[in-house]
Amino acid sequence: MPEVVNTRRCGCKDIYIAIVNKNTATEYATATPIKLGRALNAKVTTKKTVESTESDDTIEETFESFDSIEIEFDVNKLSPEQKAILRGATYEDGFLINNVDDQAKEVAIGWRARQTNGKYEFVWYYCGKFNSGWDDQYETNGKKPKTQTDKMKGTFYGRQKDGNTSIEVDETFLLESHNDAKSSITNWFSKVQEKEAA
Repeated sequence: MPEVVNTRRCGCKDIYIAIVNKNTATEYATATPIKLGRALNAKVTTKKTVESTESDDTIEETFESFDSIEIEFDVNKLSPEQKAILRGATYEDGFLINNVDDQAKEVAIGWRARQTNGKYEFVWYYCGKFNSGWDDQYETNGKKPKTQTDKMKGTFYGRQKDGNTSIEVDETFLLESHNDAKSSITNWFSKVQEKEAA
């Protein structure tokens, strides 16, 4: 049983995305990850449906099923190329062109979160689309200037070949024997990480 530790999450940095090139019943592959703007925050909401059967005036059994994962992130600024990937838009010759027929690309997303003990949590979510729209805010430059940031919201789900939705490593709880996990976090963003088969 792992010991209780005195640490909490206190940061969010290095948000990366990778275009999903293959997501089939037998194969999952992505492009090389690219870093988005400087991270401000990320929020993950996992949704499940729970149903129950009843007998003898009590709950006999419960059944749960996965619905989806909603991910929102906020960065200081997205480049036009990054917006084109996330929105499914077109970027040509310096012009970002949004069209009613745009379809968001399927991507993986990952980041790391610092803890108060100086160690990090690392995560990759395997499959999703930032297809929930976006807000662009503009405000006059008054006596106290306010800045605006780029926010996106999307829906993530299990990949087809195994149903896996994400992979995480918490550096705080790594043991001496966790060699593969320790190795993976040294290059966490070089690729979308997988646990090597035993």
